[in-house]
Amino acid sequence: MFSKFFLSLNAAKKVAYAALFLALSVVANTVLDIDITPQNKITFTYLVTFLSAYMLGAVPAFFIGFAGDGLGHLLMPDGNYWFYGLTLGLMGFTAGILFHYLPFKGKRAPLIKSVIVSVVCYLLFTVCINTFVNYTYAWVFLWQGEMKKSLWLYLVGYFPPRIAIQTAVYVGNAVLLFALLPLVERLTRTKGKHGKPMEGGENSHPAGGEIS
Repeated sequence: MFSKFFLSLNAAKKVAYAALFLALSVVANTVLDIDITPQNKITFTYLVTFLSAYMLGAVPAFFIGFAGDGLGHLLMPDGNYWFYGLTLGLMGFTAGILFHYLPFKGKRAPLIKSVIVSVVCYLLFTVCINTFVNYTYAWVFLWQGEMKKSLWLYLVGYFPPRIAIQTAVYVGNAVLLFALLPLVERLTRTKGKHGKPMEGGENSHPAGGEIS
């Protein structure tokens, strides 16, 4: 499952775009990653994941999110938990599906899809899945394999402050996505394999129609 823009590129450009986003993901997971607590951090991995899903599609976004987290651990092996990379990859895959399959068209389609992607991924991953992942991280690494709290007690005792921090981080990433959207839309709409305008009018942009 790839975007029309990604499919329009030649092999060298496909590799270049994938490598660029992978490098950005690694940087977001290391250099620009600021720990607040052992399980809360300021990160721009969401932004990189969403942009890769928008420009390249669901499959590239999955591997960029997953591999970016893994390579980041190899460079800076501190507090890594492979489930984090998996959930980031799944977030990219989900965003790619929504960006390219939602049946919205026209000038406002990219913005509408971005809002839907942001809300769905926030509720599904930040609120639900990542809460469980953080719980298992605490169980394995912080509690040394001892079940010191049940999931529900952990949820009640830890959930509000974590959600407050992660919501702020997530909103910051979403605001940056909306700010960069016009630039990314122009970039992906104007050039195809041979540097010519992509055909198909409003349906030619990467978030405007079918994917293969």
